[in-house]
Order: sequence, then C-alpha cells, then structure tokens
Amino acid sequence: MAGTVVTGNVSTEEVLPDERVIDMDPLIKKLINDDSQFVTMTSRLPSKVATREKVNWLEEEDFPRVVQSLNAQLSTDTTMTLGTGQGKLVAANDLLRNMRTGEAIRINSITAGTDVIATMTRHVGNLSTPVAINAGDNFLVVADSQPQGSDFPSPRYLARVLGFNYTQITRTTWGFTDTQTAIELYGGREPGKEAVRQARRHKAKWEAIAFWGPRSFSAAVPPENEPQGSAGGAYEFITSNVKNVGGSLTPDIFDTWLMGPLQYGSSSEKVFFCAPIVAAAMSKWNRVGMGAQWDPSPRNIHGVQVDAFVSGAYGYRIPVVVKKEWASFPSNLSTPAVPAGFGSYGFLLDMSLISRRPLRDRDTKLLTEEQPKGKDTYNAEYLCEATYQFAHERAHGYLYGVTGGSNP
Repeated sequence: MAGTVVTGNVSTEEVLPDERVIDMDPLIKKLINDDSQFVTMTSRLPSKVATREKVNWLEEEDFPRVVQSLNAQLSTDTTMTLGTGQGKLVAANDLLRNMRTGEAIRINSITAGTDVIATMTRHVGNLSTPVAINAGDNFLVVADSQPQGSDFPSPRYLARVLGFNYTQITRTTWGFTDTQTAIELYGGREPGKEAVRQARRHKAKWEAIAFWGPRSFSAAVPPENEPQGSAGGAYEFITSNVKNVGGSLTPDIFDTWLMGPLQYGSSSEKVFFCAPIVAAAMSKWNRVGMGAQWDPSPRNIHGVQVDAFVSGAYGYRIPVVVKKEWASFPSNLSTPAVPAGFGSYGFLLDMSLISRRPLRDRDTKLLTEEQPKGKDTYNAEYLCEATYQFAHERAHGYLYGVTGGSNP
C-alpha cells in the first residue's frame, strides 16, 4: 500500500499516528490512597485466630456501688425502698451515703426477696442535721461495717456477660482474558497491576466492616441454602456513649461526652477516628488549661501515622486519626445537606478491648488460577473470613451530627 506524499517540512500531524511513541508516565496516579488505619492498627495488636464461625468472649465488671431511692422519705423515716432489683446490691451492715445531701445511713436489715430496707440508722457520722430524702436520690454503697464477732456475711455474685460476633467471608475478585495478560501495557502487565489495586479495595472492605458492619447470621440463605454470617462493627456494638451534637462541636461538648467512655477500659489506649468535618471543628479550638486542645504534631501509634492529639476530660492525650474517605459520606457539607450523615461521625475506641479474629487458615490470602478448567482466562481473588471482637461497649463511644466547630 502506497503512503501519503507530503511536501515541505513534515510536522507531527503528518506522520503516521501509530509511528509516534506516546509519552506516558509509567507511574499510575491514584485518586485515593490507603485510608484503612483501623485495619492496620488491629493487625499489629495482639490477636488470636477464631476456631468457629461464631466467636464468644466474657465480659465482667465490679459489683455495682450506686443505688437509688424509689420514693421520697422524711428525715425521720427508718425504712426505704430502693430501685427495682437493687435489694440484691446491699445487705445488712452496709454504709450508704446520699450523694445529694451527704447524709450517711447504716442498713440494719433487708426484707428478704424485696428491694425494701426494713430498718436503717439515719444520720450516721458527723452530719447530725436531719435531711429529707428525695425520690431518685443516688446513694453510694461505701462499704460494709461488720460488728465484732459477726457471722459469715451472705455472699453476692455478679454474673458475667457473654459477648459474641460472627465471621464474615469477603471475596475480592478480578479476571482477564489470557490475551490481555500477554500484551504490554503502560504501568506494567496484568494481572499484577490489578492485584495491587484490588488488595487496596479488599482492605477497605474490612475497614468499613470494622466501623459500619451489621452483626447477623442466617442458617440457610437462598439459592444454595447455606449459612451466611456478617461481622458487626463499632456502630453495631456501641449503645451507651452516643452523642448527637446537632451543630457546632465545642471543647465543652466534646469533653463532657468523653467523660463517659474514658471512665472505663484503658484510657491510654483510646484512639479517636473521625470524619474531616469533625477534625476541622476541633482544629478551631483555642483555650488554655491542662493543655492545648489541638496539637497537630503527627506521631506513630500502633503503626499508623496519627494526625493530632487532643486533651481529654481526664487529662489524657488522645490520638486523632482523620478518616479522609468519610468526607465523601453525607454530612452538612454535602448536597443536599445531611447534618447527621456518616460524614459527621467520630468514634472513640479503646484498642485494648478490640481485636481482629481471622478464622483459622482463612485470613486474607491471594488465590490465583481460579478460572474454570479449559477456559482461556485468568481469574484471581483475595479471600478472607474473619470478625472483630468489641468488648465492653461502654469503654467506647461515638458522636455525630457535627456541622462545624467553635470555641465555648
């Protein structure tokens, strides 16, 4: 076939297009980098393999030390009814202190099988002025005060609580024709190039499960009628320390909320994971006292680069990890605005009470050559079956509905 005759100086547009070498950067630019800090942290923390599709753990706490009065009592009354079920929390010779008035009382006897203090001595100690008791007054069970030569007190036992979660199977797949794997490509040949991207996607799945996964199990799911489980995440387990900010996040709001989860677990192991809008709100804080509220000095915690620290209600410095991906979730900044969307959340998690539990021989693995025998393709996948263990939900917490930030 004869070529096209060109006269004069030849420009770039007169050369056969396929003859020109494309100037292509061999490094492919990624829009989103690895944002799975929680998975990285839990992978480096102590853990153990699961041996069943359901993992269980026991949670215990110390014997309750606070009881309430059910009804109002006169300053001269020597009987008192406690809240439902609280008769088992006290016994004869226990000393109680009213945390509103300061009055101390000594229990002399309990009506068996009820919540009624049958007889009690009022105004024990230095508080001699008679004081009335209100309905709902809180009493601290200080300790028992046994007389000399007393009989063996009746033992009391607080049952432990069962925690559980289910394993979840995730399969991240990709495939090419064998012809596609044989040709040269910018940035490298397939399937190796795609395996790197799918590994990042697979890790992101477990990051999402850790925060938003629902705990569920079905014994038979169509069409194969096989069992199917899903692992619950922090959103599923945390029920006590939940705060709807519903507006600007101030230091006072944050510190008040922190008082809940910080009183439990290990305060030195708490980490705050938050959406960018929450971090932006915190960065506006500027007050003096125990220390700066916002300290943008990156450090490394459990193998993860931490964005900043914040002084907590108890004086602890809490690592803050900004979840950049959550900026794409609905929030007050999205269109339309969703002030209480997932893009407005922040989770305070006690990492000493959380562990990743891969099923034995089923932790993340790369499986290659998965295509049917005789098919001219290449198929591979990352497969993992695992779950998370979230113990003592009161040691964790989350807030949401953050629309901005300001000082008090």
